[in-house]
Amino acid sequence: MILIAVEIFLTATNLGFFSSGKIAFTILHIPVFIAVILIGLPQGVLLAAVFGVSSLITAYLHPTGALDLLFQNPLISVLPRILVPFAVWAIYKIICRLVDDHTLSAELICTGFSSLSGVIINAVFVMTALVALHPEAIGVRDNFSASTVVITNIVAVNMAYEILIAVAVTCLTALILRKRSSGSEDTAFSENDTSQENSRNVPKEHGRPIQITFQKWLFLFMVLIFLGMLVFMYQLFSERDLRNSEAHILSEANWIAEEIRAGRTTFTKDALALGTEGSILLTEDGTVFLSAREDLMTRSLSDICPGYEKIQTDTITILTIDGIQSMGLIEKTDDYLVVLFIPESEIYAGRNHSLANLLLGLLVLFLMLFVIISVLLKRNVVQRIHTVNISLGQIRAGNLDEKVRVTGNIEFEELSLGINTTVDALKETMLEIEKKNQQEMEFAREVQHSALPSGSLSCQGLSVLGSMQAAREVGGDFYDYFLIGDDKLGIVIADVSGKGVPAALFMMTVKTLIKNLVLSGKSPAEALQSANIQLCENNEKGMFVTVWLGILNLKTHRLEFANAGHNAPLLRKTGEAFRYMDYKKYRRGFVLGGISETRYHNNEIDFEQGALLFLYTDGVTEAANPGLELYGEERLQKCMETCRDLEPEALLRAVRQDIDAFAAGAEQYDDITMVVLKS
Repeated sequence: MILIAVEIFLTATNLGFFSSGKIAFTILHIPVFIAVILIGLPQGVLLAAVFGVSSLITAYLHPTGALDLLFQNPLISVLPRILVPFAVWAIYKIICRLVDDHTLSAELICTGFSSLSGVIINAVFVMTALVALHPEAIGVRDNFSASTVVITNIVAVNMAYEILIAVAVTCLTALILRKRSSGSEDTAFSENDTSQENSRNVPKEHGRPIQITFQKWLFLFMVLIFLGMLVFMYQLFSERDLRNSEAHILSEANWIAEEIRAGRTTFTKDALALGTEGSILLTEDGTVFLSAREDLMTRSLSDICPGYEKIQTDTITILTIDGIQSMGLIEKTDDYLVVLFIPESEIYAGRNHSLANLLLGLLVLFLMLFVIISVLLKRNVVQRIHTVNISLGQIRAGNLDEKVRVTGNIEFEELSLGINTTVDALKETMLEIEKKNQQEMEFAREVQHSALPSGSLSCQGLSVLGSMQAAREVGGDFYDYFLIGDDKLGIVIADVSGKGVPAALFMMTVKTLIKNLVLSGKSPAEALQSANIQLCENNEKGMFVTVWLGILNLKTHRLEFANAGHNAPLLRKTGEAFRYMDYKKYRRGFVLGGISETRYHNNEIDFEQGALLFLYTDGVTEAANPGLELYGEERLQKCMETCRDLEPEALLRAVRQDIDAFAAGAEQYDDITMVVLKS
């Protein structure tokens, strides 16, 4: 609405038109370009319709010349203006696709070039309409082709003014709008700030493709070179045609003067013609009596060339002949006043024709150069960078055997060699670190195993034996059995959360703490409760441990135990099958190191002659086969029934073999720890 108001105001007040001497130009199409580029195509078409209708109304209300009267035809004043937004919109989209890397410079280039093209397209469309409907009114004759007339208007000085103003205003408007947009988000506005992408809805994390950025500056450079060459050739051709015309006029002036001095004053029209529109005028007493043009015969020279009396004779100067700017010369002889002139349109016809051909040739040449350079950049730089990135992606994914192989020039070969050398060095370092870690892990496993009881413990017809097969990493499983005085046996099995050295260190702490508490005379529940409080006090890593702790009285055969979140053991009494000591019958508390207020409870059973207790960690029941199926409690119970009469050592070995057969070679991810107590 603001742009429509501006368009109507400029038209109504006649401020949209400027003229000074031979230069006349308009700024009424600038709101159209702003609407198309910065708002959208529909708004641009609406502004163009307002522009066209206002031109039509102006032609009706304020006709100032024959050419203005022609704009009373809507096919000249309205239709071309409505077509302009579509062309500008298409050019803007194409240029953005080629050079828009989401920076301020790219937007200004796209905006500026689109408005530049819009000025030219507006002139071409209007001139085409005039050529189609009224060719004679704009000088299209046998000697002036339509293309020459169109080119003449495009390369005119007024077009340069229109282009400069249009580009400056549209770019300044884009800059102000973008700055307001970025300023509303408290964001600095600079060439290197990708936050400028807000208006194009491009995420900040997106970078700028090197090809688009290169094409942006290549495009700007080529456009400037193109315009510079046009200006240079325009000046060159103008100078050439001007000098040729001056030489021709001087030559003809010398010839006509010699003829008159020789007394020959009868000439044919062809002899007096200077080009097509120019002529030599012979006047006597201020009246033309000989001319190559019939329309000038017998007319007063003051009427044909007003103010000729003030013009210096024998000097080539600018003459206004019958209202047309011309280059000419006034020469006095004894009896006659001779006027020689050539209209400027004819003088520069050769220039305009040459520029038309040059413009077409340069467009084709620069387009070819742009495409060729862009393709070469893509093939020789961008695609090779993509190849390097693909290999780097493989390397980042862990494939250190991937090699970067980009050849063709020394820079990419050195880059490939540098990356490959770095990766090889990284592989060697990783192998050394892995070897060192394996040695340290092996040492840690040895230390861990050395802290476990070695062999079985037998006393008063009772035997206890444990085993632990660690996974690849150092784990947190542990077991222990030890005598408490002469009449009690302590048994513990535990599983620390996590893997590696932290779990092993935590395991050693828990093992030592629980054993000390039991040896101090505490019951299983009391020992677990005291251990839990101490572990919760200094547990910054948030580690925890599941524990089954039992104390067997060797005299009374009463087994007192407490469970801190550990797996339910399997118990077989004399003449009975193996059964899990479920948590409904035998109370279980929370893990150690979790909640300091947790309370634990003692459970008691008779562990008479012939009873067997099987303790284990979740590495047994959660062993997996290649199909990720778990070994499970049911399969463990069946295996124990099958091996029920074996001695502890043979029983542990049999269970282990059954687990291995089930796993079928699948990698072991957790420690497999088991303890057998048999009476």
